[in-house]
Amino acid sequence: MLATLLSTLLHFQSVSTSLPDSSYVIVQEIKFTGNRRTKEFIIRRELDFREGDTLATATLMDRLERNRRKVFNTNLFVTAETKVNVLQSPDSTTLAQIEFDLREQWYILGFPVFQLADRNFNEWWTERNRDLSRTIYGVNLRHYNVRGRAEQLKINLEFGFAQYYDLSYYIPYIDKKQKIGVTLGVSYNTTKNLPYRTNHDKLVYLRSDELLRDRFYTNIIFRRRNHYYDFQTLELRYASNVVADTIAALNPNYFLESRTRQKYFLASYGYTYDFRDKAQYPLRGFVFGALLNRYGLLPGDDINLTDLTVGFARYKPLGGKWYYGAVAEGKTSYPQLQPYLQTRGLGYLSDLVRGYELFTIDGQHYFYLKNTFRYQLLDKKIFLKPLRKIRQFNTIPLEIYPNAFIDAGQSWNQYRGYYNSVLRINFFWVMA
Repeated sequence: MLATLLSTLLHFQSVSTSLPDSSYVIVQEIKFTGNRRTKEFIIRRELDFREGDTLATATLMDRLERNRRKVFNTNLFVTAETKVNVLQSPDSTTLAQIEFDLREQWYILGFPVFQLADRNFNEWWTERNRDLSRTIYGVNLRHYNVRGRAEQLKINLEFGFAQYYDLSYYIPYIDKKQKIGVTLGVSYNTTKNLPYRTNHDKLVYLRSDELLRDRFYTNIIFRRRNHYYDFQTLELRYASNVVADTIAALNPNYFLESRTRQKYFLASYGYTYDFRDKAQYPLRGFVFGALLNRYGLLPGDDINLTDLTVGFARYKPLGGKWYYGAVAEGKTSYPQLQPYLQTRGLGYLSDLVRGYELFTIDGQHYFYLKNTFRYQLLDKKIFLKPLRKIRQFNTIPLEIYPNAFIDAGQSWNQYRGYYNSVLRINFFWVMA
């Protein structure tokens, strides 16, 4: 997405006058420019100093840098620059005037959706007789700063051969202390193209003119931010999944015991400590996260499953234009016998060993380690003169980082034989 792309390419700059010989300065003024829509209190929430605070001169610039990064990581701005002006008051007190010069994102985005339900164009053209009823169309709408309060509204509407409706609204702060936020969501989707099992570590799909699965869930997520870098989340969700009889016959373990329906309540707790310079493409810092899920809260729920995922990532410069990043993550879940739908090992989303993207190695437990070496090939800003009056688009910060990686991982599955799994250990893979 354009907003994500621009955020990912952000490059910071800071401007400062010469610092005085005194050991401290007093913050006289904090000024924000460029936040035409974003409320000032949303930005101030990220700062660890206020007017009247005393700041050590020796660490002033490092502290401003950390605060600038936090402002950027709100994902509300394309660029962020900090300026500090130091002056002497009549009583010889050293004062600092600090300015944050910001360029806001373009917050409202819409994306048309049009795709074929079949595996590829040739199959649709030749074997499906160019049937337009086998197409999926719709729109994805995003507003990333509703009311200027960093509230997010997301709407997905897809129709045709498969249907997908999704609505969520995120409010970052609902209390006066600006620590607790909430997200409300509801989703419904159907599909006629469904992976119903894994064979030799690859998903096996069934395609049909009839609905194979419909899924509904509604949830509420509470998010607590005690300090500047740590986050806690508590999610409560109700989910209902229904599959066709054909799916239950082909894989009786899809929901276990050849069931065609699965309904349950989920409670999830997550903790994250994020001290990275840029969340989208970090080069410095670290992040730690843990997520505990409990599927099945009531006696009548159709699932009884608990899983825990723990991850840690570290990023550091190696000198010159070289950077290194390491990501480690592990998951464990119980009991061993689980519905196929919830048995997720390596190969899903970002939980994979690079080089094995074509495989899904299911398992109740997994661990992987990713090592990445990056080289800064390009770092510049491009100013678009024809768009000079549109601050959201007239500057494109561009950074290019070729990279090489070394990954390893392992998945453990107590029922490997049922799905003819042949991969259990993924060895190192290197790519330049």
